[in-house]
Amino acid sequence: MFFLISILIAIAHSWTSPVAAQGGGQDQKTVDVLLQNIVAAEDGTPLAITIWKPGPDNQRYPTVLVATPYVSDEAHPRARKYADRGYAMASLDLRGRGGSKGEFIPFSDHGTDICDAIAWIKEQPWSDDNVVMRGGSYRGMTQWMAARSCPDEIETMIPTASVYPGYDFPIVAGHRSQKYTAGWLGFVAGSAMNPNFYTDSDYWRERTSYRDHVPFSEYDAFIGLPSEHFQTWVNRLSEPEAWAASAWEPNDYAQMHMSVLTVTGYYDGDQPGALRYFREHQEGAPQSAAINHYLVMGPWSHGGTREPRQKLSEGVEFGPAAVFDMDQFNLDWFDWRLGRGAKPDLLKRRIAYYVGGAEEWRYANKLDEISSERRKFYLSATPDEAYDVFRSGHLVDAPVNQEEPHRFRSDPLDTSPADLTDTDWNAIRDGSLRSTVPAYMPETLIFHSPPLDKGLTLAGQMRLRLYLEMDTPDADIFVTVYAMFPDGQPLYLGGDVVRARFRNGLKPSLVEPGVVEAYEFKNFLWNAWALPEGTRLRLTVGPYNDPSAQKNYNSGGRLGFETLDDARVAQIKLYHSTEYPSVLEIPVVAD
Repeated sequence: MFFLISILIAIAHSWTSPVAAQGGGQDQKTVDVLLQNIVAAEDGTPLAITIWKPGPDNQRYPTVLVATPYVSDEAHPRARKYADRGYAMASLDLRGRGGSKGEFIPFSDHGTDICDAIAWIKEQPWSDDNVVMRGGSYRGMTQWMAARSCPDEIETMIPTASVYPGYDFPIVAGHRSQKYTAGWLGFVAGSAMNPNFYTDSDYWRERTSYRDHVPFSEYDAFIGLPSEHFQTWVNRLSEPEAWAASAWEPNDYAQMHMSVLTVTGYYDGDQPGALRYFREHQEGAPQSAAINHYLVMGPWSHGGTREPRQKLSEGVEFGPAAVFDMDQFNLDWFDWRLGRGAKPDLLKRRIAYYVGGAEEWRYANKLDEISSERRKFYLSATPDEAYDVFRSGHLVDAPVNQEEPHRFRSDPLDTSPADLTDTDWNAIRDGSLRSTVPAYMPETLIFHSPPLDKGLTLAGQMRLRLYLEMDTPDADIFVTVYAMFPDGQPLYLGGDVVRARFRNGLKPSLVEPGVVEAYEFKNFLWNAWALPEGTRLRLTVGPYNDPSAQKNYNSGGRLGFETLDDARVAQIKLYHSTEYPSVLEIPVVAD
């Protein structure tokens, strides 16, 4: 069949191609691909939307919409599956991306543009007036933006591993950032994708900038990619409340009546955002909508939330129940919510969570009801303990009276972590769950629990309270928790970083030297593991000194703009006694 795709995208052309039926065999189905149709945004900006639909025929279909900054061609393999199940699929290039005109402003509110696309879809002769949404990461966030702007136009949605702007990306916890943000901006620079540029790790020179103490605010220029957006985000590091304008308000959720399926993973960097949306929706949405918001959490990475894999990292492999076709699961959800099929088997209750070790799915109706207790492990150590993994401190059942504090330093001028291999740093950044590298980092304190006298199931978010004293206005403290199995194998359970000036919340308050204060580590990711009898817990406490991160020079100065000359070595004391009961809390399920 002869066809012509005009350089001018104002005219959409239809390309009909054969697609094999899902079950294989000789029957062939066809899909109509309508490339880069033009939707006029409210302000007149032309937006490009590509359609895949069963055809050619004159039937009407429900439409699955994705709103993406990553250019619509990415949807083609998935769209064929959806068409085979009787759905049209639409992929909208966000403003300034792909075939859409205008300027792409990352994390701006795309809701109005998406709603204009929904209105256009419903006017098409192939649409049955039902529009549902799906997509992960940035595409998960755009669903929540659309739900805020035109909630009554969306029948249901599946936000997956959803970014929450200023909460988990491009800023972490409101006040920390990574050099990766500049790389991501390079990935989405211009209208096309830049995958080769993005994956050229040598180009980004993270370790060189780290060793040379390039201020974070100059990193974009250092790599030859000056960015107005990067500078905006750097300026907000010291003013995290500036992200409040991007947050969803209770009234936004109060207007949402559609059903929702949230999907995230235990090793998904955007899990904090996904769970924040879930919790806020539970509190703000009408009760009839809140009870129709389901949550699925599996042992998956960020990408694994779209394509679950049995092997997460070297030495960590889950049972077959952890792996299934997520596209088919999404389609089963849509069929159920549109009255076209039965409720998916996995959704026995409103929350489905996978327990590693037990290798099974478990179920609940409320997150807060999953753990029955919070088991406490208090830090304890004699003066010569905790400084070495072989002579560690202890995690005990009750605080010990009158113990001396332990000391460690945070030295911003120490660049020795740059000498670690990529494998080591992947371990530290959660990439390898069997590595014990964090226990051997400079200035790190180590504490072990006794072997568990009986097995337990951890399910939820750990919390840690440390009583610290420091002699600088600011510093970053890094903690990790590992399970050390009876056979000696380690398993990373979670980690967290607290920036001292934000120890009391998003309003910065510089540290008063010599004052002992409580520091709450409450941003561990949600996780679920069955820990067998004989397992010990390992806690590490030390400075945060990652070559890929925005460095804190401990001066209390403007974050992201501190320089080598501002650096101050922080002398930090960790207290653990009845007066200052530093404690690790583990959420435990009653088996």
